[in-house]
Amino acid sequence: MVEEKETLKGGVIEVERIYEQPPDAISFYSDFGQFYNTGAEIVMQFYDAIPGPPAQDGKIKNVRTRLRATITVSIPHANNIGKLLLEKIGEVKK
Repeated sequence: MVEEKETLKGGVIEVERIYEQPPDAISFYSDFGQFYNTGAEIVMQFYDAIPGPPAQDGKIKNVRTRLRATITVSIPHANNIGKLLLEKIGEVKK
């Protein structure tokens, strides 16, 4: 659990936010994703890939891609997620 405290300018509102991961929350590794803009929100789909058995030449010929999660967020929230992701990989300066 992570705890974060925040005070807005002027001290008008103080927010205490606690981050938890309950037992039914999902955590997984994704090696493929798709993103759709519906006009009102962004739909993100995350997949994992399962390689098929190798052929006689030893090369993998097919891969099964399995949907692990679909997440729908508002466009402003998607903009924030995108900015944070780019910051984490060093593409955008704070």
